[in-house]
Amino acid sequence: MSSTARRPYPEAVAGWMVGERPARVLDVGCGNGAFAAMLQERGHEVFSIDRHLHAVAALPQRLGSRLHVVGQVESLPYLSCHFDVVTASQSLHRFAPGLALTEIARVLRPRGHLSIAYNTRDDTVPWVRRLIALMQQADPEAMKGDYGVESVDAVAESPYFIDLERRNFRNWVPITRAGLLAMIERRAATARLAEDPRNELLAEVGALYDSSARAPEPLLLPYQASCWRARVDHASLVLDDDRDALQIHL
Repeated sequence: MSSTARRPYPEAVAGWMVGERPARVLDVGCGNGAFAAMLQERGHEVFSIDRHLHAVAALPQRLGSRLHVVGQVESLPYLSCHFDVVTASQSLHRFAPGLALTEIARVLRPRGHLSIAYNTRDDTVPWVRRLIALMQQADPEAMKGDYGVESVDAVAESPYFIDLERRNFRNWVPITRAGLLAMIERRAATARLAEDPRNELLAEVGALYDSSARAPEPLLLPYQASCWRARVDHASLVLDDDRDALQIHL
């Protein structure tokens, strides 16, 4: 989405997910490092991992550190019990849950926790409901559901995590007229339309923006930052003293 420069979540999200005391944090599926930057600004030591080289290559300049690697979350290149917190911002659904959660549990210190965040659409605002109605004229299934949130179910079912809790934060995302049109134009349902219906849809979205925004300020697209955290449970992990490593019995 094109929008004015912004943080991915309200400031309170980082405090709830990681805590106020300085911690060693691993941000998995870090992408462009926006959430990692929020955590680093709060005084945390932040490591990042992503499978895409181009994303990780930009992180040293953005974050001013070299604690970031290209790799798979299903096979983390870190020592056991190395992190206080592991965070997954808009990313948990990308990983194979059995392997990823096992590895995340392995690298967490005792009493450490996994924190998850997703921006989910807030349909309580009238102009957003009108936008959804326009999109569903092109595709009845458009803009339904909370993509990615179902991945949290695997954490609830995992033997390696306990005390799963959730908290929601209102997240207003500024978006320009061009940004909203680009967001709609990128959707698969829009791309499938013939040229005339597509142009008509974009014109209606533009008119909706014009009637809802207060120029010159951008329109605020309402999201809900849905956050979860769960404490690691090492009861199912057995320490092998000869190898000085954690073995996970499946």
